[in-house]
This record gives sequence, C-alpha cells and structure tokens, in this order.
Amino acid sequence: MSVRFASTSPKKFEVINVQDEEDFKKRVIDLSTDTPVVVDFHATWCGPCKLLGPRLESILAEGQGKVVMAKVDIDEISELAMAYGVKSVPTVVGIKNGKVLTQFIGLVDDDQIRTFVKKLVLS
Repeated sequence: MSVRFASTSPKKFEVINVQDEEDFKKRVIDLSTDTPVVVDFHATWCGPCKLLGPRLESILAEGQGKVVMAKVDIDEISELAMAYGVKSVPTVVGIKNGKVLTQFIGLVDDDQIRTFVKKLVLS
C-alpha cells in the first residue's frame, strides 16, 4: 500500500499509487465518504503523461484535500485500464461514491483541469 501526501505548497492532498485491482476497489471505489477521487491512468513511457501529472497534482493541491488522487500505471494494471475503457493515455477519470462522473483524455490546459475538478467536487 502506497500513500503519500503531495505538496507543491503548504496545502496537501492524498495521492494513492494503486498497486492492483483489489487495492483500487478498496481505496477508490469503496471509499465510505463522498470524497471525489481523480484517477490518473498513465504510463511511464508516455510523454504527455509526464507533463500532465505534475500539473494535475499542483491543481489538486489547490483544493486543500477536497479531492484524492489515484495513479494507475496502465502497464502494471492493464486489466483495470481495460475495465475503465482506457484506449489512450493520459486518461483522467473522476469518481465519486464509486461511480464515474466525468473524464478527459489527453493533455488539456489548466482551466479545463480546474473545471473538471470543480464539476467533480460539486456533484
């Protein structure tokens, strides 16, 4: 189980590095609270993923813990990527109360990420 608290400033939020499907089910789908989870499906070889990841973390840190981030390496947990219909990376999925509410694919600008997060939090 890998959990860290990311911080690009004094603000903190939880980042989960998903280990396997059971870990994902327990820590993302079965969350007993209504805290939204932003799932970053990525790959180590993916250039756009390397650009999006830090930007996503920075924007999520602005929310001061209102959102949890889960990172899923599609090469390590390919079954999970297939289950969520990931056809290209990066794919970012917003989950709340165990249900997918929103998602985006590819490298998007910061305003689009903020809109994505706001929609997820307010749902």
